[in-house]
Amino acid sequence: MSYIRKKISKSDKVSAFEITAKWDPVKKQSRCVSKYLGMIDGAGNILAKGSREKPNRSQKASKLGVEFCQENLIQDFGNAYLVFEFLKKSSIYEPLRFAFEAYPELGSLMTYRLCNPGPMYNCQPWVEGTVLQTLVHKTLEKAQRLSSQNISRVLAYLGKESVQRTFFSTYLKSEKLGAANGKKVIVDATSLPNQIKSDFNAWGHSDDGIERQFRFHCVVDLKTKNPIYYRTVPGNITDVSTLETTIAELKAFGVESSFALLDAGFCSANNLKYLYGHGIDFLTRIPASRVVYKDMIKTHAAGLESLENALKYGKRVLFGKTVKTFLYGNEGYVYIILDPTKKAKDITQLIEERDGADKSNQRDEECDAFTFSRAGIFMLASSKEIPIQDVMGSYYMRQTVEQVFGYSKDDLDMLPIRRHSEATIRGYLFLQFLLLVVFLELRRLLEQKFTVEQALLHARQLKCKIFPNQIVVQEPTRKQKDIFKACSIIVPTSLGI
Repeated sequence: MSYIRKKISKSDKVSAFEITAKWDPVKKQSRCVSKYLGMIDGAGNILAKGSREKPNRSQKASKLGVEFCQENLIQDFGNAYLVFEFLKKSSIYEPLRFAFEAYPELGSLMTYRLCNPGPMYNCQPWVEGTVLQTLVHKTLEKAQRLSSQNISRVLAYLGKESVQRTFFSTYLKSEKLGAANGKKVIVDATSLPNQIKSDFNAWGHSDDGIERQFRFHCVVDLKTKNPIYYRTVPGNITDVSTLETTIAELKAFGVESSFALLDAGFCSANNLKYLYGHGIDFLTRIPASRVVYKDMIKTHAAGLESLENALKYGKRVLFGKTVKTFLYGNEGYVYIILDPTKKAKDITQLIEERDGADKSNQRDEECDAFTFSRAGIFMLASSKEIPIQDVMGSYYMRQTVEQVFGYSKDDLDMLPIRRHSEATIRGYLFLQFLLLVVFLELRRLLEQKFTVEQALLHARQLKCKIFPNQIVVQEPTRKQKDIFKACSIIVPTSLGI
């Protein structure tokens, strides 16, 4: 099957290409083969290659076996319309309405990134094959097309501090996020490695070693699981030194935190004293390098693995003990948790290291003894007592942010970062935060029956036909109806142009 696709160059010239679907026997999938036909004049005629003569339009169409039109007669409808309309229902739309009105192409850019995460330079060709070309872009000026240059212009706008402040000042107070005061939040950070030449980019530690990177800090509402705020800092700034600023910025937007769930990277004497001083309760993991951790191992590790300390977390059997103590001068609680499965792995690793050690280099026996005594043990600390049976579930709520980072990097193609100016980098990261909020809201509505990816693949199969004055939508299948219903969006029979 063949059809005609037009492409518009930067000089505003329109070219015609014959697109033919062919089966690839090696990859065992269909692929499109493009053949250049010639330029298109103002009347819609295809000018023959190398000739100024206007070919007979009907003969050209007859030769191809297709009917030529300046725009596709059949366009993808379901996925683009679903996401574009859902954007208007999401929690970010009203706080960002001013940006959508200033840059109408922003909605199409976000729709593309949610439907088809990938390089942004593919956005314009993707839009041309969807109903957005007729609904939105047919009336837009050349400066509003989604070329790479114009996308950079949109990102530079989103990167402005004034734009982001205007958004967050409204978003953080929206009813969908609940009350601004007394929020219980999860704070975590992840690395965004890249090779961009920017003062904002710096060498820092990550899971893969030392890399040039940003650090992306995300604050998630513990109750609603909604991302409510983000910050980015250079990679050479440690997580432990960012907590006070993050909470201070939230407070500047009118958000008062009452509880913070923190990873070990934020656990320090200064941070815990800061939380105590500002009346913010917390639950955090204590790094093994802290003095309080070592003291607890020496005092309470012996006898931890006993029947009276046994507890269940899901299908896992653990051993735990609560110790009331003082944390940097303030009353607090430490929870010593022993995982027997992890203990076996840690001891096996230690023995293998000792067996494989070079006999000429004397090992630190005291260090090995400490490693053996703490095998399988991790510790949590809190400002208020939490029942030992509940502390594991409370702490593992932190995995919500790990999932959020996973969605950003895997589902929304956050990496690699290809922007180069500071303004477009800031705009790109802000755009990713917005996409993440919309993606998670869409996922919650669909998760009973579909993943977001499955839903968009099913919806994409719903097509529409373009007529001079209206768009006629084809009949949806049962699955497509279920997807639109879950998102509370009506599938129209037709739309006026």
